[in-house]
Amino acid sequence: MRIISSDEIDACLEDRAVLETLRRAYRSSTVAPKASPLPIGRLNQQQGALTVQPAWTDFTQQGDVKRGYIGCSLALDLPEQTGLSSSLYLLFSGSGGQPIALLDGMRLTVWRTAGLHALGASYLSREDTSRLLVIGDDPRLPRLVCGYAAVRNLTSILLAGVSPEIQKRIAALPALKGVNVGITNEIYAAQEGADMICIAGPENETGTHHALTYLDPPAGCHVDVLDPEAQLPTELLQEARLFTTDLSEPPRPDLEWAADLKDLTQGTKAGRRYYGQRTLFLPAPRTGLADYALAAHVFLRT
Repeated sequence: MRIISSDEIDACLEDRAVLETLRRAYRSSTVAPKASPLPIGRLNQQQGALTVQPAWTDFTQQGDVKRGYIGCSLALDLPEQTGLSSSLYLLFSGSGGQPIALLDGMRLTVWRTAGLHALGASYLSREDTSRLLVIGDDPRLPRLVCGYAAVRNLTSILLAGVSPEIQKRIAALPALKGVNVGITNEIYAAQEGADMICIAGPENETGTHHALTYLDPPAGCHVDVLDPEAQLPTELLQEARLFTTDLSEPPRPDLEWAADLKDLTQGTKAGRRYYGQRTLFLPAPRTGLADYALAAHVFLRT
């Protein structure tokens, strides 16, 4: 069995290949069943969770077991943890069942997250999108911005509430050569000129989530929500056309969702319907299909 490190994952992945791998995955018949988090009791009535998300080749439809894989992601969330979940990805041979690879799940998660958001943006943001506004901080932002740059010709990026370290990493990205990267505290004014807005996470200095009651994107703007705890204005959720990764388990069942990535990649439902429409993308919690696709892609290239 191969142990595949974060450095090896970075060495064999690039944004366009990740996008196409995920696009093919959502067009495929790969089996990715629902799996509920397993609660882990902690002190002071706190609780952690172990999330197991399996996926495998549809061997029945394929008609043989000589090709394909069976995989499973393991993600651990504890109240004492800071940052991303601890995670691993285990890949088995689909023919013999033996374990063939153990991957750094945390790095795979960063690439998968960026890939899913960029794939959504490729269908939902306007083709002439060039100005990006990022609100809030997240360590995955450099990878995510690279994903955006792979699908849209960005010329300007404004960062609000992003840590100095992440600011420097974004400004130094080779993929953003020639792109103007700036800092702003005037979010209300900055949104008026944005073609795409990324809601990334809590503000760096305070650790608190931005009060997004002021959020009123201009016509034609695409809003990409990285932060699952973001409190989005009711008016925006009612007026924008809403999309997610997986409608079998949507992030907010109370909302009216237009389509998911399977619909968009297979062409069964439309994304943006007209130039001035506002769109919003908020991923669902299930990521087994995307994790499996990227793990298999990495295994074949290491």
